[in-house]
Order: sequence, then C-alpha cells, then structure tokens
Amino acid sequence: MRSIPQERQHRLTQLIAALRLFSRWGYDEGEGFAGHFACRDPEVTNAFWVNPVGVHLSMIDVDDLVLLDYEGNVLAGHHPVNIGALVLHSRVHAARPDVVASAHFHSPYGRIWASTGRVLPIISQDTCAFYQDQAVDHEFGGLPHSFEDAQATAESLGDMNTLIMKYHGLLTVGASVEAAAWRYITLERACKAQVLSAGLGPLEPIPHDVALKTQRYVASEESARVQFQPLYDYIEHVDGAWTTDASRMPVVPTATPV
Repeated sequence: MRSIPQERQHRLTQLIAALRLFSRWGYDEGEGFAGHFACRDPEVTNAFWVNPVGVHLSMIDVDDLVLLDYEGNVLAGHHPVNIGALVLHSRVHAARPDVVASAHFHSPYGRIWASTGRVLPIISQDTCAFYQDQAVDHEFGGLPHSFEDAQATAESLGDMNTLIMKYHGLLTVGASVEAAAWRYITLERACKAQVLSAGLGPLEPIPHDVALKTQRYVASEESARVQFQPLYDYIEHVDGAWTTDASRMPVVPTATPV
C-alpha cells in the first residue's frame, strides 16, 4: 500500500512515460494544442494533473505538469493549460469517481475512424478489449471550450472506458494511468487495423460469446495495467530522461482531501 506521496509519484511518473511514448508514436503529430492526458491527484481528489500547452510531449517532465481543480483553479504548476483539457477532463473525472486517468488525443488513425461516427467492429482478439465497452459522442460543435459541451461528452462516455469522438479523436479512461494509456494505445491500433482493412470488403465479426469471454480476459483493469508495464519499460530504456526522484515531485501546498 503506497502512501499518498508515493502514489502521487507513481501516477506522475507513469503519466510522463505515457506522454513521451505517445509522442514517440506520433499521437501528437506536431499539432500544438491537441492532445492531453490527465490523472486524478490521490489526495485532492477533485483535482487532476495534466500536460500543459507549450511543452512538447517528447520533452515533458513532472515539473511541467499542472494541477487544476474542476473549476480551473491552478493548485500547482506554472504553465498555461489548454481550455479543452480543463473542461473535458474535469467533467469526465467529476462524472466518474472510479476514473483515475483519462487520455484524449487526435492520433492519426483514431481521428480517421472517428469521422465514421461508429464504434469499432470486433474483428480480432485485440479489438475484443472494447467489446461492449465503447461509445460514440456524435455532438461535435467545434473546439470544446465550454463545460456544457464537455458535460455532454462525459454523458456520452457513460460507464464505458472508451469513446469515439466523431470528427475529433479518441478518449480512454481507467482506474490507473497505466490502464488508460494501454486502452488508448490498443484503441489507436484497432482503428489503424480497421482503416487499413477498408478495401477488403465486409469483415466477419467475432461471435458474441467468444468476444465477451476474450474481453473479460484482456481488458480488466489489472490486465490493462500489467500490459502497459512492458511499454513503460521500453520508453524508460530508450528515453528515461524524466524525473523519478521523490524529492523532485511537485508539491501541493494547499492539499485538502475531498
């Protein structure tokens, strides 16, 4: 059982690793403001850490992260934050107390598939991870700048862990940073497979009983967390330039548990 400082350190180092991994795989594609990954603080539970505007994901470190409460008050950090990140993650985290982390990006294949406004068909073992665990947000009204728009997105997500945001991108959530990251990576790869197979004609979906059995095995919170660990080890091996020292973790001076 980790102490609160230890849990914060764990979440933030996992978050930085995931952001650097996403950058290495082109999920940001140099689009500036697009793409953000948030995690709930373990002590101030109505607040979340998120990557800021103006720091490339390949270079981000824990002291770049910003801690915001659900109204947008800055509790820690010094960088500006995308308004879309504030409204989206605040409403998703408020609606889902079970969610520790949420990832939203405009990754290449995810945004192509999102334009269809459809859930992914279950055509492989990998896509079984999303069987009966994906929803579609059809309400694209341009850049999400209002809490009202973000509330509608949170309602579209419901109790699912993955969301196809029509004309926009993808959103995944999890009870850990690792689970949200693994789901996003797997969802983007599933979108890629679907886009690349478009010329093959209709594909035969996996039968319900098989898809459900497989989903329960590969997509549990624990399974998702464990499956991210080798990816963490990989990015730590090829990069590993971010802060892991407990003494350099951000301080939350006004921490009041909620």
